[in-house]
Amino acid sequence: MTDINDLNQRIEELELKITFQDDLIEQLNQSLIQQQDDIRNLMRLIEKMGNDMQDLQEASVIDQSQEPPPPHY
Repeated sequence: MTDINDLNQRIEELELKITFQDDLIEQLNQSLIQQQDDIRNLMRLIEKMGNDMQDLQEASVIDQSQEPPPPHY
């Protein structure tokens, strides 16, 4: 009789551990999904900033014919 009780107790402990592990796996999965979304947003932001920097560089370049001559000393 004791063996059956011990076996039942062990089975219940294993079921409880599996339940906690399933919950932990789901939490980790949600964290991973959030991190992937954050990375995608950051990549878009970096790309936009790169494009903005390129636009600023192109806008700041003046054609040589339009640039005034340097002052003479």
